Amino acid sequence: MEPQTWNRTLDHVRMLVQQETWWRPGSCIVAAVSGGPDSIALLHVLHQLSPEYGWSVICAHMNHGFRPEESAAEAEFVEAQAMALGIPFESEQVDAPVYMQQTGKGAQEAARELRYRFLHRIAAKHSADSIALAHHMDDQAETVMMRIIRGTGPDGMGGIKMNRIEKNVELVRPFLRIYKADLIRSCEECHFQYMNDSSNELRKYTRNRIRLDVLPFLQQYNRQLVPTLSRLAEIAGPESEYIQQQTEALYAELVKEKEGSFSFPVTSFVGAHVALQRRLIKLILNYLSSTAEQFDFTKIELIRQQIVNSHLTSWNLDVGDRVICVREYEDIRFMQDYRDGIEPFCIPLQRENATISIPGSSDQVEIRLLEWKECHSEALQLSSDEALFDADLTDFPLYLRSRRPGDMIKLLGSGTKKVKNLFIDAKIPLSQRDCLPLLTDDHGRVLWIPGVRRSQEALLHPGSIHCLYMRRIKSAK
Repeated sequence: MEPQTWNRTLDHVRMLVQQETWWRPGSCIVAAVSGGPDSIALLHVLHQLSPEYGWSVICAHMNHGFRPEESAAEAEFVEAQAMALGIPFESEQVDAPVYMQQTGKGAQEAARELRYRFLHRIAAKHSADSIALAHHMDDQAETVMMRIIRGTGPDGMGGIKMNRIEKNVELVRPFLRIYKADLIRSCEECHFQYMNDSSNELRKYTRNRIRLDVLPFLQQYNRQLVPTLSRLAEIAGPESEYIQQQTEALYAELVKEKEGSFSFPVTSFVGAHVALQRRLIKLILNYLSSTAEQFDFTKIELIRQQIVNSHLTSWNLDVGDRVICVREYEDIRFMQDYRDGIEPFCIPLQRENATISIPGSSDQVEIRLLEWKECHSEALQLSSDEALFDADLTDFPLYLRSRRPGDMIKLLGSGTKKVKNLFIDAKIPLSQRDCLPLLTDDHGRVLWIPGVRRSQEALLHPGSIHCLYMRRIKSAK
């Protein structure tokens, strides 16, 4: 009797190879084979089509060590199948339970991580172009349903990708549109032997409960639930990829990167579509955090709402993992928490020439003692980063220090003002205020804030003899 299901499987893979141009003559394919009907079918498909397309196949099997006797039998079985087909065989035995204890990962996550490491090592050993995996339509449906139950967005609903590049090797899943039942029927039609993994019936694993309990229950309401969920993944995947491309284009247009911080204009962000707003925040957080998965929808939406709806022009928001989001007037900035890295400082200055480095900054402050006749011409051409004082009216030692709560400054012709309010008026970003130095005298009076304002203290007058000239030297960066 003609093996119709098997022939349809072969034709399906032929069609995908031609449409997707996965493999070329001379390609080497590592086939991940567990011994189950799906992976055995994959091994036979690749073997049968190899003369037609001119590729070579490597059979790779991992023993995870969960079921010692059964796993050893599976390894021997897969090796025998590969030898019977004349296909090179590679295997590895690991202790996944020990790895779980060492890393704190769950059984399926640990097994997957170890398995993919092994497959990539075999691919590198044989200079393989791709790794073929036997995931099928039922696997896709289980994955999508599991993610929906846990809570997911468009990316998660995209499910398992039919092909993607990982570590310069293409991962290919040619069975992703085929039912598992058809793969089993293919094996039976052609009398391909396979083994059943007893752990697939254990309900302690979430995926198994989805397959054994959740999907059968929901199929009462939709007999086509498996292809429906698979179709959802086919639709959501490319659409999510498109939105991500648009997000990356928006990132390139709006976001400025500087010394580990990421900033963009508020107005431009507010004008973007809400889907792009969320994606842009998520993309930036991925760059800043090694554990970006903790930034779920709730956290991202909290940040977005703060940016869009807050009428304050200066605020900061701790978003977790030592990352903060700061509004600095017309800009939003994401960065590692600057408060963790800048300690309060106080540097004494004597009556002598010196150049002082400002802690937490790459800028410096230069001090020079001059005769009045030397600096008289300079007094009319000072920038905001320069200041002149009557050295004889200045009470040394002076101090170059960071701001403190309650700091006040007496301004020339406009009374006394809090330094905090002066920073706000001057639109000094929050991230810069702790490393902006204040010059004070021996009595604690603020004389000068480089780049901001000078006080009315120690003003030069016609009888001045000695000048104290100070200048902030900005970094070239």
